[in-house]
Amino acid sequence: MSKKSTAKRNEKKALQPAVTATVVATNPQAEMSYDDMLTELEAIVIEADIRLAEEEGTL
Repeated sequence: MSKKSTAKRNEKKALQPAVTATVVATNPQAEMSYDDMLTELEAIVIEADIRLAEEEGTL
């Protein structure tokens, strides 16, 4: 087996734990309740309305 293919295999093994760490880090957000998600969505909509009003005011 060549050194390149061994290096690629080792590189793939090294990348797999990073993916697992990312999934673990984002998992707590997946446990938001319906009310929490609704509150976040309402805040996003309000911020978008404010930005839109500011952009219309500057045009």
